[in-house]
Amino acid sequence: MKRQLIWLTAIGAVMAVAYAQSVIVRGAYGLGFASGSNAERPDALFHFSVRQVEANDEIRNGGFFSIEVYSATGVVHVYIPRVRDIEVNMSERKAQFSGPAIAVDRSRPVVRWQRGVAKVEVVDNSPRPRPDSPPDTIRVNFYLPEASEPAFTYTGAVRRGDIVVYEVSSSP
Repeated sequence: MKRQLIWLTAIGAVMAVAYAQSVIVRGAYGLGFASGSNAERPDALFHFSVRQVEANDEIRNGGFFSIEVYSATGVVHVYIPRVRDIEVNMSERKAQFSGPAIAVDRSRPVVRWQRGVAKVEVVDNSPRPRPDSPPDTIRVNFYLPEASEPAFTYTGAVRRGDIVVYEVSSSP
């Protein structure tokens, strides 16, 4: 009986400490179609969700990113299965993140895939109540290993869909 009481007290103390910690969650998510500067119609489909959780003096990053860019010659798909680095700037409503990535180039008649690192920057310009307000933007650079210049670059404005950059905090 005494042992059970000690265990219950220890579990209660751990729960009290866990609930007394402040937590900050930063990140971005988005889904939609974008178009480059010279495209009239959307030429890219993107989908991502990234987050950074700060608690107990620890920072944990996670999430994924995917974009498919269409052209007359084929499709390029860049995918980050696990985002490693995230930086959120709430004053500019901007998020930058990167991680090991795979790029698949499905140009006719061949399909090539390469491993590398993708760096992404998204800007949340919403709320957009008026049609003349600036759209959300997305920029992707894919680098091959040991390369200083990107092997693939895409910059576009969101035409359908949305990008949201956020920060939420909780303290006892």
